[in-house]
Amino acid sequence: MTVFRRPSCLAVLPVLVMGACMSGAMARSSEAALCVAATAQAERTLHIPDGFLSAMSRVESGRAEPDGVISAWPWTVNAAGTGHHYASREEAMEAVRVFHQQGIVSIDVGCMQVNLQQHPDAFSSLDQAFDPFRNALYAGNFLLQMHDRTGSWPRAAAAYHSQTPGIGSSYQWKVLETWAVPQDERSAQASGQKKDQKPASPGGQALVASNMLNTGRSKPVLVAAPTGADGGKADAPPRMFHPFQGSRHFDEPAARKPATAGMRGRTLASYRAAPVAMAMHGN
Repeated sequence: MTVFRRPSCLAVLPVLVMGACMSGAMARSSEAALCVAATAQAERTLHIPDGFLSAMSRVESGRAEPDGVISAWPWTVNAAGTGHHYASREEAMEAVRVFHQQGIVSIDVGCMQVNLQQHPDAFSSLDQAFDPFRNALYAGNFLLQMHDRTGSWPRAAAAYHSQTPGIGSSYQWKVLETWAVPQDERSAQASGQKKDQKPASPGGQALVASNMLNTGRSKPVLVAAPTGADGGKADAPPRMFHPFQGSRHFDEPAARKPATAGMRGRTLASYRAAPVAMAMHGN
C-alpha cells in the first residue's frame, strides 16, 4: 500500500508565495516593461546611478498596475498640464495630433515626458518621440547636462524638473523617495496615494510650462475622436482620459542635520539607507 504524507504548512508556503508572485507579475502589462528596459539601458550607456533614471520615469509617467506597483507608462501624454495614459503608441500619437489641432503646444510625451515645444529638435518624428529607448536616452543626456551644471544627482533631478530656484525641490524629494523603492516592489504610496495629486511635469527650465504650477485639481479632458479618412470625425465616440497620479503635493521633509555627516554616497544602496541624509549632503 502506498502511503501519502500530508504536506506540512512549511512545505506548502513557498509554493503559495511563488504562485502569488507569478500571478502579480502576469497581472502587469508587458507595455510597462518598456520604460524599465529603456531607462536601464540609458543608465548603463550614460553611467547614471543604477535605478535613478528609472525612478524619475516613474515620477514622470507612472501609473498603478493591477497588482498595485507603480510603473512608468510609455504611452503617456501631458497636454497643458493634464496627464493622460493611452492604451497604445498609435493612440498616444493620435492624441498629440488632436491636441495640436486644439491649439495646445506644450505637450510632454513618453516614459520621461520630454516636452516637444521646448525640445523641438529632440526627435525627428512623433513616432521616434514615443520610442521608449530614444525618449529615455534623450532625457538621460539632458539629466547629465544638469548634473555637470549642479554637481549632484539630486540637484540634477530638480533642475530636470525646473531650473527656477525652489520649484524643483519637491520633485527632487519625490524622485529620491521613489528611488529608495525597488522597481519590483510595491510602493508604499500605491494604495494610499491622494486622489487629488497632480501629474509630474518634465524637467529643465525649458521643459516646465507655467501652467504646470497650478495647485488646483485638473478636470478630465474630453479628447476628440480620431478623424476619418475624409477629414471628418470617426464613428468612435469621444473618450474620457483622467489625469495620472504625480508628484504635485509631495511635501519636502523638514530640514535637519543629517545623521550621516561626512558621507557622500553615490550608490542606490547608500540612498536607500538614508535617502534624505544623502540628498541634503549634496552627493
